[in-house]
Amino acid sequence: MKVQEHSPRYLSLPSEDLAAQWKQRIENLMTRVEQGALFQRKGSHGLLADIGFSLEIDRGNLYFGFHIGKRPFRRKIDEVLAIGPDALELKTTRLNVTESFIIRSALRAFTAHSPRLLRRSFQKSIETLILRNFPRAKILRSTLFSDLAHSLSGNYVRLHFSSGRTHWTALAVNSWEDQATIDGILSSGIIWRDYLAARTSGHAGKLLLIVPVGRSLVLKSRLSLIRDAGHSIHLMEMDSSAEALRFQDLSDSGNIDTALTLMHSLGPRSNLVQTRNYQRIMSLAQGRIQPTFRTGANSVSFRIHGLEFAQLRLCAEPEGKIFYGVGKLEPLDEWDQLSRLVAKILDERQAQTRNDIQRIDSRLNPGYLYPQVPAFLAGDRGMIDILAVTLQGRLVVLELKVSEDIELPLQGLDYWLRVRWHQARGEFVQKGYFRGLGLSPESPLLYFVCPQFCYHSTFPQVMAHISSSVPMVQVGINENWREGIQVVMRREWNRPF
Repeated sequence: MKVQEHSPRYLSLPSEDLAAQWKQRIENLMTRVEQGALFQRKGSHGLLADIGFSLEIDRGNLYFGFHIGKRPFRRKIDEVLAIGPDALELKTTRLNVTESFIIRSALRAFTAHSPRLLRRSFQKSIETLILRNFPRAKILRSTLFSDLAHSLSGNYVRLHFSSGRTHWTALAVNSWEDQATIDGILSSGIIWRDYLAARTSGHAGKLLLIVPVGRSLVLKSRLSLIRDAGHSIHLMEMDSSAEALRFQDLSDSGNIDTALTLMHSLGPRSNLVQTRNYQRIMSLAQGRIQPTFRTGANSVSFRIHGLEFAQLRLCAEPEGKIFYGVGKLEPLDEWDQLSRLVAKILDERQAQTRNDIQRIDSRLNPGYLYPQVPAFLAGDRGMIDILAVTLQGRLVVLELKVSEDIELPLQGLDYWLRVRWHQARGEFVQKGYFRGLGLSPESPLLYFVCPQFCYHSTFPQVMAHISSSVPMVQVGINENWREGIQVVMRREWNRPF
């Protein structure tokens, strides 16, 4: 029996054969969609894996089961409605009342209203979890709407509750939100607590961040350098299936599981330098391209002022195979693709880099600049805008922005953490950075560089929570910076020099 994918069509399940067909179809959908979840009109019951969703055939009928907390549910499917290639609606009847369930990805908006409905459903769930997990808990305030005037996001459930004599300001985020939203809860939590404190005569209490189980790695690393983390700022993981909230040990965040890319000078061991492809790539910008041999990879990396734009890999082809791109490398199909990329890099990124770095601060060394250095934290591949060094050999991380971004302070802190980690293990010298230069053991400096009027209004609010062990410099530059950088404001945080 053929089902039209994009036009709703109801199908009965009168036989065991048809029940088996639909069981297979539902299982295929569950395998195909990312973050599959079970929905009803009131919102989501949760991810299929979290609620133990299962299918079974009993006496020629198809049933599905799931649980909410410890309470099991079982429904017989009466009809199935295909409402697209990646969504199915299951019709059931219970006590003469028809119910409708939808299986689809939690990551994609199904209707214009579904994100709001999902978050409303989650709001009720998190209130219930708080009441169950905190003694004598009382919800004083719970809200979800965005308040752009005060930089309060609608991505999070914002709460104010009491537990005995303790007051908590809390932010909670659900499991179907993307990782960037989950990581952003710390900045939003700081802003939310300050907002409440101003309106409750300082009775906002402790800050509590509630995130899905297993997705707090970045937050733990950030909190290791946030003032009062573990005292007035706490992190909990939410296990919806067990109806549990568990405090996280913030002292257990030392191993940030980061990796640094290699950068070795080209040596005679690579025979790729003799190929026509190698010579052709080098000719794209005479004197501007630096080739580096990638240890153990049998390839040459090509960079302009530290920015990788191509690789030549030794393979079955005698001339090697060319891959190109910034960040993500792809096989080269046409030579013009690589030529245009090099021209763009030279035009947009490199014309004034070495002069501009000393305009930002005369203490920075223009001879050692590594733009767009990949740095990995678990599954996250971040790009440090510029890795540099002072004239005295002290490492410098420069985080650049040309538009407002609430996350600027903590994104910069992420990269500072990674650089400090590798510095403590001597990996910059081991992996070919800053050749011929003695690096200082002092903590890296963290620079924020942004047009003066493009710093978000919450920037100083979040910066004030970063540990005094992180030396930082805020630099405001002219709005027409493309015509040449001029520093119009500089502020030092935590006495960096």
